[in-house]
Amino acid sequence: MKRAEIQQRNRQALTAAAIDVIAEHGYRAATVETIAAVAGLSTGAVYSVFGGKQELFYAAIAACRGESIDELALPADGSVEEILREFGAAMAASARSDGSRRLYRFELELAALALHDAAFRKRLRSDGDRLADFLAAALTGRPAADGTALSAKMAGRVAILAVSLARGLIQRSLWLDDDEVDLSSACAALAPVSAADR
Repeated sequence: MKRAEIQQRNRQALTAAAIDVIAEHGYRAATVETIAAVAGLSTGAVYSVFGGKQELFYAAIAACRGESIDELALPADGSVEEILREFGAAMAASARSDGSRRLYRFELELAALALHDAAFRKRLRSDGDRLADFLAAALTGRPAADGTALSAKMAGRVAILAVSLARGLIQRSLWLDDDEVDLSSACAALAPVSAADR
């Protein structure tokens, strides 16, 4: 196996192990030694691939966010309301998938880290939110509630609202074992916002 292939395999194993350890035991318990052991690798592999624990955490976040986008299929055309409705339905389906609790536990643990660590928070902010960016791109130029094409700026605002709403309702449903939330309708209800505050 080539060095690049080994590096990629180790990257994937360490990223998956970091997600598992953080989701199961919290970010404070996610030491380099523990993550490496779960991945079946040495601590040297963490430093070789990522340079340290923080970079590994960023890679784990990117992997989780990438999974969200990979599972998301939005219509190529349609109104803002239709796209938001489909987005909500896709997020609800994702929340019911195997492993969703693990990913949301991971996300909540790292939210706690971001609240306590200004440098971590700054890095997350600079990395952006790929899911919100993906949704904003899908919404840009679509007919809004008033019939006008949605600007990129307004699409970004609506996307942040929809992603935040979806994540919050999914977390709530996972905490309460409540499958009654209609995420599709909740996200679609944001469509009138797209016509406001041009």
